[in-house]
Amino acid sequence: MHFIIGLWSAFLSTWIHIGIHLFPHTIHPMVVHFPIALLYLALAVDIVGKFVKTPDRFFDRASFWLTLLGLIAGAVAAAMGVISEQFVRWDATTLAILTAHQRDAVITGIFVFLALLARFFARYSRNTIGRNQRWSFWGTGRGRSTGLSTLLLFLGVVMITWTGSLGGTMVYHYGVGIRHVTYKNPLKP
Repeated sequence: MHFIIGLWSAFLSTWIHIGIHLFPHTIHPMVVHFPIALLYLALAVDIVGKFVKTPDRFFDRASFWLTLLGLIAGAVAAAMGVISEQFVRWDATTLAILTAHQRDAVITGIFVFLALLARFFARYSRNTIGRNQRWSFWGTGRGRSTGLSTLLLFLGVVMITWTGSLGGTMVYHYGVGIRHVTYKNPLKP
């Protein structure tokens, strides 16, 4: 266990050392909107797919790919968040909010990963496998949206909403990452 923790610490410190030289300090707010939009859209398409059935299972396939892209975009946003937090001064209050923000982002990722995992084990019925064989997981006929996968995706969307709210609280209420600049009003002499 100590080896794994040491390996993770080495990886993280290397990522931070490289990342602070490659990316601007505002990189997290620049990319964090992608997983939010993708997961909301994945849930909407998944719900539409429950009511609108097409022969090629378009909505089923689209919700799968949107969920997968949302999970990947979330991992990228988290990695960029590690970079952005290096440029901020933290006090006890904002550090507590940051810790909750990070914890809830991990919980979001777990829900989304479990939604995809639930789809791994869901098979299409035998009479539709031939039509869906092209896109299913490695031609196995698996990948169908189920009530469980939709529920897990819904919980992921709830968590990403809450996580974003905590991030917004840090920025808008506590000014984390904001450089305080006084602007002169050009309309007033």
